[in-house]
Amino acid sequence: MVSKHRPTGNEGTFRSLFLWFMLVLCPTLSHAGEGVFLSCNDALQLGRASSGVASPRSSYWSYMNPAAMVDLERRFDVNLYNVYDRFKLKPRGLLGNRLDGTLVSEGLFPIATASMVWPLETGVLGGGIFIPSGSGVEYPHSRNILSRIFHGNGDRRMALQHIRGVLSYAYAFDNGWALGLGLHLSVTRFRADHLTLSLATAAYDNQWDTAYGAGFDVGVYRRWERFAVGANYTSRHWMESMKKYGDLLSSPLDMPHSLQVGIAYKIRPTVEITADYRWLLWEEVKAYGSSIFNGGGFGWKDQHGLKLGVEWQVGEKWTLMAGYAYSNSPIRENGVFLAGLAPVIFEHHLTAGLSYKINEKHAVHVAFGGAPKHQLQESGGGDLLSILGRGTKVEVSAISAALGYSFFW
Repeated sequence: MVSKHRPTGNEGTFRSLFLWFMLVLCPTLSHAGEGVFLSCNDALQLGRASSGVASPRSSYWSYMNPAAMVDLERRFDVNLYNVYDRFKLKPRGLLGNRLDGTLVSEGLFPIATASMVWPLETGVLGGGIFIPSGSGVEYPHSRNILSRIFHGNGDRRMALQHIRGVLSYAYAFDNGWALGLGLHLSVTRFRADHLTLSLATAAYDNQWDTAYGAGFDVGVYRRWERFAVGANYTSRHWMESMKKYGDLLSSPLDMPHSLQVGIAYKIRPTVEITADYRWLLWEEVKAYGSSIFNGGGFGWKDQHGLKLGVEWQVGEKWTLMAGYAYSNSPIRENGVFLAGLAPVIFEHHLTAGLSYKINEKHAVHVAFGGAPKHQLQESGGGDLLSILGRGTKVEVSAISAALGYSFFW
């Protein structure tokens, strides 16, 4: 039975404020680059393809690697990240809807974030409001033939929005190493008319549901004259269950453990290269890593990613950036039909950007990214949905742009 609990008093006020921030900062669907994680939240991060765990550039590093904040001045950063993506789904097999041809979902989606770094007499404090993950599609017609004919054109929409508040602290030891700790609190919204195991669409039929979550991260960092190293471990982000979608989700939509390690090296005083490795442990989260018939999950596999970046300081005011990132798709070839409403199969990303320091207090930044077309086809070698949806194809592509502003004092 679905809970009818309604928060009152302080609890209701707290939740209302969280939802207000969600509506302001994440007004539409947000779309993913690594599983349900976005490629970036910050122009200075996007410019180098999200590398730089050992090379801090903005207060976004209070989330990316809090230890690296020890090399940042007092600052406030705001960013607007815009993504235009295009998903093409061609249903096939006995269950696929062939009546409407290729289904297309596309749109432009703005995402705003804000963060700050504040050096103290002992250590550095930082944090902000970020939108690290989200995903969603809205096709014009059902993915499967049963919903197309009998269930009012359902099984065509799904959206996930995840906003996270972060408070971090960093301390530099006398030996040059720095340690950082961060507390993460979140609110997540979810809705879908996804097909359930009963072969009917979800009972709440694309109504929003909300869950709250928490987690933490731990980072280390050290810089020498030309070389730097950094690493950040982010814990599993534990979430409440979605109360309305018990017929679809058998477990909470926790975010996985992740680890990002990297190096930075100045090949010249004005040119620095960065190289990072990132590991996302989707297989340990039941909602993502288990199979749909044995745990109610999506059957995702872990992701391993490589991020490369280069930065060139041109004079005192201009900085140029470029980067490349690769991460394997979490979706297996025998899970393509199931993933039709969450087709996060992006693998390659190319980025470029520039930064201009107006004066001692103000700087502006812009960066661009592109994910070339990538396609997967259902092999039919998995569970029942895989067999019934054999031959289904998914194709994705995306372009993005981030505009940032920094204030120093």
